[in-house]
Amino acid sequence: MKELDEIIRELLENVRELENVIEGIKKPVSESSQLLPETAKNIEDVMLFLEQTSHTIMNLLEVINRNSEAISKDVDFLLSLGPTPKVREKLESIKAKNDENINTLLELYTHMSFHDLAGQQLRLVLQVLEKLKSSLLDIIVSQVTAGKDLKEEEVSGIKGKVSELLSRERIDQSDVDKLLEEFGL
Repeated sequence: MKELDEIIRELLENVRELENVIEGIKKPVSESSQLLPETAKNIEDVMLFLEQTSHTIMNLLEVINRNSEAISKDVDFLLSLGPTPKVREKLESIKAKNDENINTLLELYTHMSFHDLAGQQLRLVLQVLEKLKSSLLDIIVSQVTAGKDLKEEEVSGIKGKVSELLSRERIDQSDVDKLLEEFGL
Protein backbone atom coordinates (compact mmCIF):
# COMPACT_ATOMS: atom_id res chain seq x y z
CA MET A 1 0.00 0.00 0.00
CA LYS A 2 2.77 2.40 0.86
CA GLU A 3 4.32 1.80 -2.52
CA LEU A 4 1.02 2.54 -4.24
CA ASP A 5 0.62 5.74 -2.19
CA GLU A 6 4.14 6.80 -3.16
CA ILE A 7 3.50 6.07 -6.83
CA ILE A 8 0.24 8.07 -6.73
CA ARG A 9 1.98 10.92 -4.88
CA GLU A 10 4.79 10.88 -7.44
CA LEU A 11 2.28 10.87 -10.29
CA LEU A 12 0.45 13.83 -8.76
CA GLU A 13 3.74 15.72 -8.42
CA ASN A 14 4.55 14.96 -12.06
CA VAL A 15 1.10 16.18 -13.11
CA ARG A 16 1.59 19.42 -11.12
CA GLU A 17 4.99 19.94 -12.70
CA LEU A 18 3.52 19.30 -16.12
CA GLU A 19 0.70 21.78 -15.41
CA ASN A 20 3.31 24.38 -14.42
CA VAL A 21 5.25 23.72 -17.61
CA ILE A 22 2.06 24.06 -19.68
CA GLU A 23 1.17 27.30 -17.88
CA GLY A 24 4.71 28.51 -18.55
CA ILE A 25 4.18 27.81 -22.25
CA LYS A 26 0.67 29.27 -22.36
CA LYS A 27 1.71 32.70 -21.06
CA PRO A 28 4.32 33.48 -23.77
CA VAL A 29 2.02 31.99 -26.41
CA SER A 30 -0.85 34.16 -25.20
CA GLU A 31 1.33 37.28 -25.08
CA SER A 32 2.74 36.53 -28.52
CA SER A 33 -0.69 35.94 -29.99
CA GLN A 34 -1.73 39.40 -28.79
CA LEU A 35 1.40 41.20 -29.96
CA LEU A 36 1.96 39.60 -33.37
CA PRO A 37 -1.08 41.05 -35.19
CA GLU A 38 -0.52 44.50 -33.71
CA THR A 39 3.19 44.49 -34.58
CA ALA A 40 2.53 43.31 -38.13
CA LYS A 41 -0.08 46.07 -38.60
CA ASN A 42 2.35 48.72 -37.30
CA ILE A 43 5.08 47.52 -39.65
CA GLU A 44 2.65 47.54 -42.57
CA ASP A 45 1.70 51.13 -41.69
CA VAL A 46 5.37 52.15 -41.60
CA MET A 47 5.99 50.42 -44.94
CA LEU A 48 3.03 52.20 -46.53
CA PHE A 49 4.24 55.54 -45.19
CA LEU A 50 7.78 54.85 -46.46
CA GLU A 51 6.49 53.92 -49.91
CA GLN A 52 4.25 57.00 -50.13
CA THR A 53 6.94 59.41 -48.98
CA SER A 54 9.53 57.78 -51.24
CA HIS A 55 7.23 58.17 -54.21
CA THR A 56 6.54 61.84 -53.37
CA ILE A 57 10.22 62.60 -52.82
CA MET A 58 11.25 60.89 -56.06
CA ASN A 59 8.65 62.89 -58.00
CA LEU A 60 9.91 66.13 -56.48
CA LEU A 61 13.52 65.20 -57.24
CA GLU A 62 12.60 64.52 -60.86
CA VAL A 63 11.00 67.98 -61.15
CA ILE A 64 14.10 69.60 -59.66
CA ASN A 65 16.32 67.58 -62.01
CA ARG A 66 14.33 68.68 -65.08
CA ASN A 67 14.50 72.31 -63.95
CA SER A 68 18.25 72.05 -63.36
CA GLU A 69 18.78 70.60 -66.84
CA ALA A 70 16.72 73.45 -68.35
CA ILE A 71 18.74 76.03 -66.39
CA SER A 72 21.97 74.41 -67.56
CA LYS A 73 20.89 74.60 -71.23
CA ASP A 74 19.72 78.22 -70.87
CA VAL A 75 22.97 79.29 -69.19
CA ASP A 76 25.04 77.51 -71.89
CA PHE A 77 23.02 79.33 -74.57
CA LEU A 78 23.49 82.71 -72.87
CA LEU A 79 27.24 82.08 -72.49
CA SER A 80 27.47 81.25 -76.22
CA LEU A 81 26.16 84.75 -77.04
CA GLY A 82 29.39 86.34 -75.79
CA PRO A 83 28.08 88.39 -72.85
CA THR A 84 30.02 91.16 -71.14
CA PRO A 85 32.58 90.05 -68.54
CA LYS A 86 30.32 90.86 -65.55
CA VAL A 87 27.35 89.00 -67.07
CA ARG A 88 29.65 86.08 -68.03
CA GLU A 89 30.91 85.93 -64.44
CA LYS A 90 27.32 85.78 -63.08
CA LEU A 91 26.28 83.15 -65.64
CA GLU A 92 29.31 80.98 -64.79
CA SER A 93 28.44 81.34 -61.10
CA ILE A 94 24.86 80.25 -61.85
CA LYS A 95 26.19 77.32 -63.91
CA ALA A 96 28.53 76.22 -61.07
CA LYS A 97 25.73 76.38 -58.48
CA ASN A 98 23.39 74.51 -60.80
CA ASP A 99 26.03 71.79 -61.39
CA GLU A 100 26.42 71.54 -57.61
CA ASN A 101 22.63 71.12 -57.30
CA ILE A 102 22.67 68.35 -59.93
CA ASN A 103 25.42 66.53 -57.97
CA THR A 104 23.36 66.93 -54.79
CA LEU A 105 20.39 65.41 -56.62
CA LEU A 106 22.52 62.39 -57.55
CA GLU A 107 23.41 61.95 -53.87
CA LEU A 108 19.73 62.18 -52.95
CA TYR A 109 18.86 59.50 -55.53
CA THR A 110 21.50 57.27 -53.93
CA HIS A 111 20.08 57.86 -50.45
CA MET A 112 16.58 57.14 -51.71
CA SER A 113 17.72 53.76 -52.99
CA PHE A 114 18.86 52.96 -49.42
CA HIS A 115 15.46 54.19 -48.23
CA ASP A 116 13.92 51.57 -50.51
CA LEU A 117 16.20 48.92 -48.99
CA ALA A 118 14.76 49.80 -45.57
CA GLY A 119 11.30 49.04 -46.93
CA GLN A 120 12.56 45.71 -48.25
CA GLN A 121 13.98 44.90 -44.81
CA LEU A 122 10.60 45.65 -43.27
CA ARG A 123 9.02 43.22 -45.73
CA LEU A 124 11.45 40.56 -44.48
CA VAL A 125 10.49 41.35 -40.88
CA LEU A 126 6.83 40.92 -41.83
CA GLN A 127 7.61 37.55 -43.40
CA VAL A 128 9.37 36.47 -40.20
CA LEU A 129 6.34 37.61 -38.18
CA GLU A 130 4.07 35.57 -40.44
CA LYS A 131 6.29 32.51 -39.90
CA LEU A 132 6.15 33.11 -36.13
CA LYS A 133 2.39 33.41 -36.37
CA SER A 134 2.23 30.13 -38.26
CA SER A 135 4.46 28.43 -35.67
CA LEU A 136 2.34 29.88 -32.90
CA LEU A 137 -0.75 28.53 -34.64
CA ASP A 138 0.82 25.07 -34.82
CA ILE A 139 1.74 25.21 -31.11
CA ILE A 140 -1.77 26.25 -30.12
CA VAL A 141 -3.42 23.62 -32.28
CA SER A 142 -1.10 20.87 -31.04
CA GLN A 143 -1.76 21.96 -27.46
CA VAL A 144 -5.53 21.95 -28.03
CA THR A 145 -5.53 18.59 -29.80
CA ALA A 146 -2.99 16.86 -27.54
CA GLY A 147 -4.33 13.64 -26.10
CA LYS A 148 -7.56 13.82 -28.09
CA ASP A 149 -8.56 11.43 -30.82
CA LEU A 150 -9.67 13.93 -33.45
CA LYS A 151 -10.42 13.50 -37.11
CA GLU A 152 -8.53 15.45 -39.77
CA GLU A 153 -11.55 17.73 -40.36
CA GLU A 154 -11.81 18.56 -36.65
CA VAL A 155 -8.12 19.48 -36.51
CA SER A 156 -8.56 21.62 -39.65
CA GLY A 157 -11.56 23.32 -38.05
CA ILE A 158 -9.59 24.08 -34.91
CA LYS A 159 -6.68 25.36 -36.99
CA GLY A 160 -9.05 27.60 -38.97
CA LYS A 161 -10.61 29.09 -35.84
CA VAL A 162 -7.23 29.72 -34.21
CA SER A 163 -5.89 31.18 -37.46
CA GLU A 164 -8.88 33.52 -37.70
CA LEU A 165 -8.30 34.61 -34.12
CA LEU A 166 -4.60 35.27 -34.76
CA SER A 167 -5.31 37.27 -37.91
CA ARG A 168 -7.17 39.95 -36.00
CA GLU A 169 -5.48 43.23 -35.20
CA ARG A 170 -6.25 42.84 -31.50
CA ILE A 171 -7.28 39.67 -29.70
CA ASP A 172 -9.82 39.99 -26.90
CA GLN A 173 -9.50 37.69 -23.91
CA SER A 174 -13.21 36.84 -24.17
CA ASP A 175 -12.63 35.47 -27.68
CA VAL A 176 -9.76 33.33 -26.40
CA ASP A 177 -11.93 32.09 -23.52
CA LYS A 178 -14.78 31.20 -25.90
CA LEU A 179 -12.40 29.31 -28.15
CA LEU A 180 -10.86 27.41 -25.23
CA GLU A 181 -14.34 26.57 -23.94
CA GLU A 182 -15.32 25.34 -27.39
CA PHE A 183 -12.30 23.02 -27.37
CA GLY A 184 -13.17 21.78 -23.89
CA LEU A 185 -10.27 23.47 -22.12
